[in-house]
Amino acid sequence: MNKDANEIPQQRNGRELIEIKHPEEITLDDVANVLSLTIKDDDSNKKIVFLAMLSAYTDKSQINVSLNAPSSTGKTYIATQVSKFFPDEDKVERSGASPTSFFYGSSVYDKERDAKIVSLSRKILIFYEQPNPALQEKLRALLSHDDREVVHSLVNKNKGRNKTDKIIIQGFAATIFCSAGMRLDEQEATRAILLSPEATHAKIKQAIHLQVQRGSNEVKFEDWLESQAERNTLKQRIIAIRDEHVDEIIIPSEEDVERRFMEKLPGLKSRHPRDIDHLMHLIKAIALLNVWHRRQSDGTIVASQSDVDGAFDLWSDFFDSQNLNIPPAVMSMYKKYIVPAYVQKYQKAKDEQRVLMDNGKVGLSRFELNSYYMDQEGSAINDEQLRKQVLPQLENAGLILLEKPDEDDKRSRHIFPKLLTDKDKNNIGIGGVDTDYTDDYDQLLEML
Repeated sequence: MNKDANEIPQQRNGRELIEIKHPEEITLDDVANVLSLTIKDDDSNKKIVFLAMLSAYTDKSQINVSLNAPSSTGKTYIATQVSKFFPDEDKVERSGASPTSFFYGSSVYDKERDAKIVSLSRKILIFYEQPNPALQEKLRALLSHDDREVVHSLVNKNKGRNKTDKIIIQGFAATIFCSAGMRLDEQEATRAILLSPEATHAKIKQAIHLQVQRGSNEVKFEDWLESQAERNTLKQRIIAIRDEHVDEIIIPSEEDVERRFMEKLPGLKSRHPRDIDHLMHLIKAIALLNVWHRRQSDGTIVASQSDVDGAFDLWSDFFDSQNLNIPPAVMSMYKKYIVPAYVQKYQKAKDEQRVLMDNGKVGLSRFELNSYYMDQEGSAINDEQLRKQVLPQLENAGLILLEKPDEDDKRSRHIFPKLLTDKDKNNIGIGGVDTDYTDDYDQLLEML
């Protein structure tokens, strides 16, 4: 992605803008390569977070993202690093917030309407910590784009007196939530694309290397980073896209999009109308990246087939967890640890124990799961997070049952994976989920 020779600095509203007359067409992989200067691996996550922020520059096709994973996995880091490419005046950044602090801190009083106005039109709203549940509830209408103006009444306690203030939220924002909590309210979960940063050894190794580079001489590192031509060109491109002030992007192949989406579904659920919205908004955000190449002779902007294909490729990366309404980190716990730990127990069991497991009388204890996790990762599992956040969500998704066993120690509930067949038990390698099992899993998922 090279700097274009036809960039012409101009002034608008007192600030310099870069108008790109004939830019190169770029791909999401080009964007990912630039982001990789500071975000190692996590390609799908950083692409979607970038597209979500870019979608702010549409009229009403903004994307909401919820990054949910255990602490120290890079949720806030991804959001922070991607946001550095976007102008400060377009961002509303909060480290958690209550309704009072959010509305009053962002509002301007309108005397004619006797209301406090919170304008979020074409803004990027980032919560680096999970906000107060009461605020999330009040933001639901905004996240689902119910209306361009959402009116709330908020009680303001001042000098011992209670006054009810009218708060009006105007416009739509692209919204990014970061949270170490993995148990989501269904109403929030369906309004956002659910993501979790990767936690692979390769990524951690690269992150350590990057931190050593940055920490050894931070001034030198930042100077090097800001000198990268492709990084600066991407920043300029974002400003130019914003200043195009795009309202609508047309997706011409609506029948093909509907067919491809329906083919992926194992069965229809009430959340799927919102899922197709997320997918359509991803298509439009990808098209927006090359807005100059998508503009037709009549001035309309039309997404290309490559935009559609790119969105479906991204959607496929997290379809399983999105369809089950759980963060990918929860799905990963099921695939990487729970199922292999259960299979390991089955493969090592004596005949009488296997009969009990075959008949659903004995499952996997949390102690056995922790032992397997310890063998794989060299550390203990977070038992409180497992009990309160991970296992309840897997049970709600239909992937496990939590029941007291009919045999063995009956004081605590066992984990019974629901999507296992005899073939799976015999074919899965003890060291983790292999390729054959992943393919089987995709077929078994259709049982839900």
